[in-house]
Amino acid sequence: MSAETFYSNWSTGTWEEKKSALLARVDAATAKGYKVGLVGASAGAGAVINILAERQDVIVGSVLIAGKVNNPQAIGGSYRSKNAAFITSANAAPVALESLTSETKQHILSRHAFIDEVVPRRCSYIPGGINKTVPSIGHVLTIVSQLTLGAPSFISFLKKLA
Repeated sequence: MSAETFYSNWSTGTWEEKKSALLARVDAATAKGYKVGLVGASAGAGAVINILAERQDVIVGSVLIAGKVNNPQAIGGSYRSKNAAFITSANAAPVALESLTSETKQHILSRHAFIDEVVPRRCSYIPGGINKTVPSIGHVLTIVSQLTLGAPSFISFLKKLA
C-alpha cells in the first residue's frame, strides 16, 4: 500500500487543470495494478466527488472530511472572488454526486463536525453514503482531528473496500 498527496492551491490554475492532473494520477495508479481510494477535506471533498464520478469503476472508496459537496450557492463572496477553481469544482460536485451509482455511494464515508460554521452538515451529507458526525466543533479542528486521530479508522474503511 502506498499513499500520495495532491495539494491543490485553489487560487491558482483552473479546475480543469487540477481535474486532469488528478485523473492522470488515478489512471497511473490503476495501470500499475494499485487499488485507489480517495480522501478529501473541505473543498477537496468536492474534488473527490468529481473525480469519483469520472472513475467510479476503478476507485474502491472515498472519505470526505468536513466536505463541501452540496449547496455551492452558499459559498461566501470572499471564497468566490479568490478561488475560481474551487468554485467551478463546487458547482460541479452536486451534478457529479447525482451521477454516482448507489453502490458507489455506499463506498463513501463522509465525516462532519457536530458544529461547523464554514461547512455545515447539510453541505457534507451524501444520500446513500455513510454519514458520520464526529465529536468536534469547528471546521479546521475537524479536519485536523480527522486527518490525524481519525485516519486509522478511515484507512481501515478503505482497506476493507480494496
